[in-house]
Amino acid sequence: MNQIQLDSELIERVIAQDRKAQFQLFEQTKRMVYSLAFRMLDDEDLAHDVLQDTYVQVFQQIRNLKHPEALLSWMRTIAARNAIRKGKKQFQFEKLDQVAEVGEDQFEAWFDGELLDQAIRSLPAGARAVFMLVAVEGHPHQEAAKLLGVSESTSKSQLSYAKKLLKTRIKTLLQA
Repeated sequence: MNQIQLDSELIERVIAQDRKAQFQLFEQTKRMVYSLAFRMLDDEDLAHDVLQDTYVQVFQQIRNLKHPEALLSWMRTIAARNAIRKGKKQFQFEKLDQVAEVGEDQFEAWFDGELLDQAIRSLPAGARAVFMLVAVEGHPHQEAAKLLGVSESTSKSQLSYAKKLLKTRIKTLLQA
């Protein structure tokens, strides 16, 4: 993942509601926001809605940001919350005692980002949401559970389930 660097002058201009600075921020960060939304939702239209909603919120609430250096993290949190709100109906969590056990074979093979992205998108919606929030975005289980409206143990079990499914699906994709 490319690391985005924003200079403090740009952030100050965005806080001051400078339209050119807002557009520059949008151009520099739109891939980050869209990518998070799309990976969580696996739906282009909903991801575009999340993209738009996120920037509306960012530009309306940026004056309330206490730590401007945390702008990117704050934007990712807003995007994740908007994605959860948009996809709430699709995030269903499978009862893991009813799901067939996924094998624990050794996994040692080369794969690229496109293959991984395809495997992540193939996850069930609930497991995908937890995986994106915890494993990719780095939210603790407690926060992910609160955002998704599930228990912390559900978040943990869904992450474990997602990882097992990813191993199996990546192996399958590599053999294709």
